[in-house]
Amino acid sequence: MRRGGHAPWSTARKFAALRWTIVGVWAALLAVRIVVVTTSPDTDLVWFGITEAVAIAVGVALILFALVRARGVRLRREDEALALAIRRIDPTVWLVPAAPTEELRRSVADLRPGLALGDRVTWAFGATEASLWELDERRATRMLVIRWSRMVHVGLEDERTPTGARGTAVVLHHVRMDDTPAVATFFVRSGPGSRRMVGRGPRLERLVADLARERIVA
Repeated sequence: MRRGGHAPWSTARKFAALRWTIVGVWAALLAVRIVVVTTSPDTDLVWFGITEAVAIAVGVALILFALVRARGVRLRREDEALALAIRRIDPTVWLVPAAPTEELRRSVADLRPGLALGDRVTWAFGATEASLWELDERRATRMLVIRWSRMVHVGLEDERTPTGARGTAVVLHHVRMDDTPAVATFFVRSGPGSRRMVGRGPRLERLVADLARERIVA
């Protein structure tokens, strides 16, 4: 709690306050309509009906906006919690918010039967390895590890995103510990908590160049 003041409101508390404020406005409009109809039955209520319709539309829009925003805040906090957990293990890594391709889901399922990747993951790139992480019930779980010494090539290729749209995935060609070739592909998300994928352009090209440099240096 802040010294000399109140603790900041949580997202749930803000949403509850907004919801009850809107309900209060609707209730007040309804009460005014009842009073007007009771006291002056011949009053033209067209203008009042328009006001009510506008109030209802604005209220619904605000509630929908608050729901979307609350969901975004929750997703961002989950990504930030995962990032904090990863950096507690290795503070030197640089993190990339990502989304798995179907190919990556199958690869992880083959390596770790019984586990399925969610829609949001995070790649951690360190001095000796690249590792894939996911938040599993508030616990950071490492799903895949690729040593830089076993990385063969880093590139980009066109893939279908989880929504079915055309996207661009980062491709990590590597050799597994049993000396079999493998590929790990993933989409890069625009930031923590976001579900929007980064398209082909300078940002992805810079990421691929950085990964290629790590592979060569390691």
